[in-house]
Amino acid sequence: MKRYIHTADAVFALILFCAFAVSMLMVLMTGAQAYQGVRNRVENHYSEDTVVSYIAMKLRHYDAEDCNVTVSKIAGNDALIMTETISGNEIITAIYFHEGFVKELYAEASYEFTPDDGTNILAAQEISITKSDNGVISVRCVGTGGSVAETKLALRSEVGA
Repeated sequence: MKRYIHTADAVFALILFCAFAVSMLMVLMTGAQAYQGVRNRVENHYSEDTVVSYIAMKLRHYDAEDCNVTVSKIAGNDALIMTETISGNEIITAIYFHEGFVKELYAEASYEFTPDDGTNILAAQEISITKSDNGVISVRCVGTGGSVAETKLALRSEVGA
């Protein structure tokens, strides 16, 4: 009779262990799927979010009384031209889209450059930059995966202008 009780205890412990192992496996699989989903979303939105954040950071830097921010065209695409004076020299920073890349060029204003001269920031499908009459700059970027990120920034230096 004692042998039967020990066998029942062992079977019960084995069933309990198996239930615990199965539930642990299900929790791990659910966590792995959630992680994969988050990772895919981050990868899909990386380029356009980064470009929009980068441009916003540059605009904040150039949002000062001694700087000028204009929207223009370079090679038929929207371009953000930010001008400042350093040691008596007028310097421009241009951010624009050319041949699948958002590019940046930092040079003296007198420098005649071609669109290929800029440094590649990130790959994208397109970028549009507009400036309203009240100084609000809208930036919209379509990333390589087709996702869109956009932002609007009001230039404090132009509020009274």
